[in-house]
Amino acid sequence: MKFLHISDLHIGKYVNGYRMLDDQRYMLERIVEIIKEKNPDALLIAGDIYDKSLPSAEAVELFDSFMTEIAGLHGKTGLKTFVISGNHDSPERIGYFNKLIELNGIFTDGVFEGVARKNTVECDGERVNIFSLPFIRPSFVRKVYP
Repeated sequence: MKFLHISDLHIGKYVNGYRMLDDQRYMLERIVEIIKEKNPDALLIAGDIYDKSLPSAEAVELFDSFMTEIAGLHGKTGLKTFVISGNHDSPERIGYFNKLIELNGIFTDGVFEGVARKNTVECDGERVNIFSLPFIRPSFVRKVYP
């Protein structure tokens, strides 16, 4: 099985007053090209999708465009995508519409609900379990596991 792992996209970030969005757009387009070339079985997006918990509309639009392309690849190749929130993300925003987008092979875990969710990727009779665990603060863990 082949997995592609990306993380710390920080979409919407400014560095020394320079807007990174055009560079990030190029990077996401290249990731789509790599997926088309290498045909992985799964894409893992591990946190810090946005640079802040309330991302700009442009940042959200860019990630939406990227994920729309990824959903299209699921329809063509069966690619499964797993997205977890990081400490820069808003967990509720990352998990938004999660039940609906699962229909396109995209599994999001924004808010930790006390258990790492298990999903299975199957390829050529082989199985791999993916346990999604988004970023959680110790204070929240104490509430769930006193």
